[in-house]
Amino acid sequence: MAVIPIEIISDPICPWCYIGYRTLQRAISLYQKTYPDGSRDTFAISWKPYFIDRVEPEGSVLVHDRMSRRMTGSQITATQTRLKRAGRGVGIDFAFGGYIGSSRLAHRLLYFAGREEGNAQTQCRLAEVLFRYQFELERDISQLDVVVAAAVEVGIGKEAVEGFLVGDEGIREVAEEARQAREERAVSGVPYFVIAGEKSFDGAGDLSEFFEAFVAAREKRRLTVDC
Repeated sequence: MAVIPIEIISDPICPWCYIGYRTLQRAISLYQKTYPDGSRDTFAISWKPYFIDRVEPEGSVLVHDRMSRRMTGSQITATQTRLKRAGRGVGIDFAFGGYIGSSRLAHRLLYFAGREEGNAQTQCRLAEVLFRYQFELERDISQLDVVVAAAVEVGIGKEAVEGFLVGDEGIREVAEEARQAREERAVSGVPYFVIAGEKSFDGAGDLSEFFEAFVAAREKRRLTVDC
């Protein structure tokens, strides 16, 4: 049995990060079903922050209004059409009628899940819920009540997470991890995946590329053990 670590650097307000994670999930499922003894291997996934908005926005705006800051009307339509098409391919039903704001609370919640819960599966389920809230249910994950609801949905205690988020815990740590991603690791866009500490992918990723990276990581670990 091999443990294959995967680090995901992402932002919960990035639609391509949602698509990328779904693609990764499908690649893992395919690997575990088809690769010899792949069902015995496990994947240790961890989430790291990246701020698309390097300066925190003052408040939430309609998704269309945010996109109009850098796109024309026809470009917005084309981008949303492309996202919807790509989303349908991985089981995502994108909706763009809601509000979108800062991702700081969501990042702190993911940090809390990784630190306090100590369970990578909880952190992954939480990331999935945050993406679904923002991009399918049109729920603004910059709002405290929304991120608390996401935490409760994956089994995190409401009082514990509220107590964490209403204070300033995790702010410095999340900011430092985001800084390291940009400045020390030269990550300039998300999603960004690191497989087994070696193979890196930026962008939403390709199922076959993920699969090949899993095989390479597995074989390297097998050779190391055999030696």
